[in-house]
Amino acid sequence: MDQDDGPKTGPKNPTLGGPSHMRWDTSEQQSHACAIATASVTPEDIILNFGAKRGHDHQGGEVAVELLQRIALSPVTAKHLSATLEKVIADDDRMTARSKS
Repeated sequence: MDQDDGPKTGPKNPTLGGPSHMRWDTSEQQSHACAIATASVTPEDIILNFGAKRGHDHQGGEVAVELLQRIALSPVTAKHLSATLEKVIADDDRMTARSKS
């Protein structure tokens, strides 16, 4: 993953919610390559788990996953993240389709 020690700014599209400009403190930043992501819900939060495969048990079919990060989001924040991901994925699909033409 690319690591840039400079300040990060958030999306400048206020229709996706949140401030139009954010300054990210990257002094404690860690980057991981995530191959597994799951989501669950509690009465208060949406829980996202991000991990990396570390092998699997051929006999039982169990996959060993190292939990890299667990993040609890409020439902409102999860909805904003969902909208942002949908937009980014749609933009990527359009870019990929154009490059194949």
